[in-house]
Amino acid sequence: MPDFAKALRQLRPPAQPQRHLFRPDNPATSLSKQLQFLKMKNPSPRLGAGPNEISALPDGEEEVTPFGRHYVVRNVFDGEHCHGKVRLSRFSCDDLRQWMKLMREKGTVCDRGGIVFLDTETTGMQGGAGMVPFLVGLGYFEGDEFRMVQYFIRDFDEEPSMLYALARLLAKFQLVVTYNGATFDIPLLETRFTLARSENPLEAMPHLDLLTGARRLWRNGHGSCRLVALEREIVSFLRGPDVPGAMIPRVYFDFVNHGSSPEMTGVFTHNLYDVVSLAALTVCACDRITQEAARYDNAADLYSLARIFESSPEWRRSRSLYEMALSGGLPEALHSRAAENLSVIYRRAGEHERALAICTELMHRPSFSLAGYEGAAIHYERIEGDHRRALEIVDLGLSRLGDDSNCKRWWSQLKARRERLRQKVIQF
Repeated sequence: MPDFAKALRQLRPPAQPQRHLFRPDNPATSLSKQLQFLKMKNPSPRLGAGPNEISALPDGEEEVTPFGRHYVVRNVFDGEHCHGKVRLSRFSCDDLRQWMKLMREKGTVCDRGGIVFLDTETTGMQGGAGMVPFLVGLGYFEGDEFRMVQYFIRDFDEEPSMLYALARLLAKFQLVVTYNGATFDIPLLETRFTLARSENPLEAMPHLDLLTGARRLWRNGHGSCRLVALEREIVSFLRGPDVPGAMIPRVYFDFVNHGSSPEMTGVFTHNLYDVVSLAALTVCACDRITQEAARYDNAADLYSLARIFESSPEWRRSRSLYEMALSGGLPEALHSRAAENLSVIYRRAGEHERALAICTELMHRPSFSLAGYEGAAIHYERIEGDHRRALEIVDLGLSRLGDDSNCKRWWSQLKARRERLRQKVIQF
């Protein structure tokens, strides 16, 4: 009988590795799967890039180091270049020093040329030793010019060469600025330097993660504090067509698999915008604390700025900021908090009648205000010496709270104050 199985095997093409099914941006992709993917590739050393790979990338050059080669793209923005509404050459180290002091950020700022802005594009977001930064963008000032350098690996065997070049450039700076870099970019690069058994230039370098301060400044007024959101709302920069961050790992692996990917130049542009927007947003953040606020500013932004100044040696500046925020139409929740904080500022500044007026208003608002009742009680106890009136106000607050189990902390504070006032009433 004829061997049909043998004949069928001869007709079928041999099975090919399904590389297109590998998705590094999938959180389920483990390190073992990434290593399996690497084994599927040709293990022979690279001797240079093919014409298809070069044509798929923006204009740049191949850089050779003692550890191999990698690809580099450079751009220069002159001193008149504006990113959105921000002229980059306005960046001031004096303003940044004030901002870092106010935000209680560690690190020192020497001169503008010693600051580098950094952002990475990686093979995924799942973390672990298998995640690789395939594109690292650095921005820095030389005079009034803002220079961009983007280091790119066309395959994984080029990473040691890229890390070598990256370390040499980073060694020239004294402060690195990132956006969400404290939990992502910096730990990732430190891991890659360690795995490569290379000296880590980031280990002793002060680091400023702008995301922390951006949230304090703009979260109340703008909600999302993603860089692409703030560059639109604060910097007034519109990217236009852009490669979404979630798609970038897939674009890179398509490039690695096929030597070409039509979206690869868009990834470089995405990274460049991230770095330049970071520099521009830093200018805007410094402007927020060095320039005088105006009544037409976003009321929630004024409230956020007032909260920052309130806990600083410049706490008196928070008074006018709270006043402008309250007159600018704050949402109900923020309005109550702003009024409470302003009453404390007035009392701290010795303006007791104004503080009492706000506390009285807070006591009559629909939502309960502990600061309102406590502030009024403090006024009558300490300023007017009327302990009975202070006790009456505390009793009103306790009766309004009732038996609400969600207000145990407020109940405890008012009850403790009532006991102290009762003792004073008995004594007098």
